[in-house]
Amino acid sequence: MKNAKSAVALLLALGNVLVMPPKSTAANEGTRPAQQPPDGVRVVVAAVVRVAEANARLPLRTERGGRETVRLDGDDLTERYVRAAAEAARKLPAEQTTSAFLLGIGIALDDSMILRKNPLTRALCRRAESDAERTQRLAVLGSPTMRGRRDLAQHFVVSCALVEVVGESLAEAAGLFKEQQDAQPGGSGFSFADLNADLSGVALATRLKKGKLSLERLEKQYHVADYLPDHARLREGLSAAQFARDYGDVNDRRFRVELERLRKGIAALYK
Repeated sequence: MKNAKSAVALLLALGNVLVMPPKSTAANEGTRPAQQPPDGVRVVVAAVVRVAEANARLPLRTERGGRETVRLDGDDLTERYVRAAAEAARKLPAEQTTSAFLLGIGIALDDSMILRKNPLTRALCRRAESDAERTQRLAVLGSPTMRGRRDLAQHFVVSCALVEVVGESLAEAAGLFKEQQDAQPGGSGFSFADLNADLSGVALATRLKKGKLSLERLEKQYHVADYLPDHARLREGLSAAQFARDYGDVNDRRFRVELERLRKGIAALYK
């Protein structure tokens, strides 16, 4: 996490390598997922889209009388999507399961252009989902949230995908750099809630890749609150001046204490 700006500059530079097409040689086996054919990712994204289409056909919530709520939204919708993605990934060849799941939810649950425009991931995204397919997905996706917020769900799943592409450290650095940018004039401000979601997504992805968490568990028991700590008391909307006054910079002890507090809160979920 030290020197986040340099880390993200490296991350972006790596994009020029990661988006190059793979060589059809045995020596290329086991390379980064962004270089591999996205067949597994397409399977996971398609599974989420099928659930979204079925959900979109169900009746809406009625405020008074009439039919009960049957269409999922919010955290319930996110949970349904993640379980569907895990189920689809588990049916893939063993060497594709984790990669396809992490990249698949990163694409399928995000309605922004964060991954699609980034030079590091844009080629993968466009091979996994055409522009027409993306339009179709967004038309039925709804508003999947985490802890009641759409933006936290996006932070979480994008961080999951970045861990698969560049690893834990750079994925964390990217999230921190984004918050530093948001603290600049015109931005939404530095958000510890957003950073909490970033780190939570990194934690899930890292544990999944290390075999400390299984897709079977996610398929059967995924609940938002089990993987993202409550953000109610976390500070948000901090300008660069406010952040400097209260936390110095990202290498200051005051900030490192807050960062460690977030990490401990996330780790406690897995005990």
